[in-house]
Amino acid sequence: MAIAAATKPRERMNLAFAANRQFWLLMINLAVIALIGFFRPDAFLSWTNFKAVLTLMSYDLLLAVAMTVVLIVRGLDLSVGSVLALTSVVLAMLLKDGTPVYLALILSLGVALLCGAINGVLIVKAGLLPFLVTLAMMTAARGVATVLTTGQYVSFPYAARWFSKFARDEVRIPIGDMVYGFPNMLLITLAVTGLFGLLLWRWAPMRGFFYLGESPEAAKLSGLKVDRIAISAYVLAAAFVWVAAVLMTSANKIGYANYGIGAELRALAAAVIGGASLSGGAGSVLGTFLGVLLLALIGNGFVLLNGDPNWQQATVGAVLILAVAIDAVRRARGGDS
Repeated sequence: MAIAAATKPRERMNLAFAANRQFWLLMINLAVIALIGFFRPDAFLSWTNFKAVLTLMSYDLLLAVAMTVVLIVRGLDLSVGSVLALTSVVLAMLLKDGTPVYLALILSLGVALLCGAINGVLIVKAGLLPFLVTLAMMTAARGVATVLTTGQYVSFPYAARWFSKFARDEVRIPIGDMVYGFPNMLLITLAVTGLFGLLLWRWAPMRGFFYLGESPEAAKLSGLKVDRIAISAYVLAAAFVWVAAVLMTSANKIGYANYGIGAELRALAAAVIGGASLSGGAGSVLGTFLGVLLLALIGNGFVLLNGDPNWQQATVGAVLILAVAIDAVRRARGGDS
């Protein structure tokens, strides 16, 4: 493939930069752990606290990986939080009406994928800006979820809650004996995102995301179906949102139209901090995981240290600005316009 040969030097440079960035991001995470542990050792270094942080990370990691996928292809998805809410509401309403669990899961997946496909088609085929399209979807999905529920919780019968026991750790998976104490939701999330990370890194068809992000024109000239790749990125992102919605709904035993409020900004921040570029062509699951972990540690630290929530937001914003600046410098040095 012509584009593969043409982008080899840049790809090697990107991989080296990503590895170096991930190393320093890991060091920053360890420094934050040490700092919080120094001031609040009893509360912070307890397994109960770590389990709570890891459980909450599960949702944000799935949404951040979804954001990473679209960022790689020079896109943006501000609707991840709202689509999560809509998917959760649809799933809960189906279960409430007595729909078999497997069918409710399939139908709710269809809703999520439809939202992703609409985003992708409007952006790619209609040539609309990702910001405007996904902002509209964010508003529409949240609005539909609110109308369907009139803003109320949607609970489902006890008979349909057997799958909630798994998410709530009332049933252990076989590997649970090997990693005893880790939340099931985290294990599922790590399995799903880890497998995708390997495919993104090693599977040739997935490299098309990066080729498209690096240079849409070169990717098209090389014979890649760029429109199909770009649309598939939004659909794939919606699939990750669906997984998050299923876990959240099953763990809480309810669907709710207010799920995921503000999640799109956390997902964007984690993805960019982890190495995804707003200019496309860069990003990794490992980097995104480290970005999510850093934000989770910052949030947990502010809670344990009784910090002002406004300063927490300011800190996250400062870290995000720094990450964007670092990416801009890398792009400038790489000669990317």
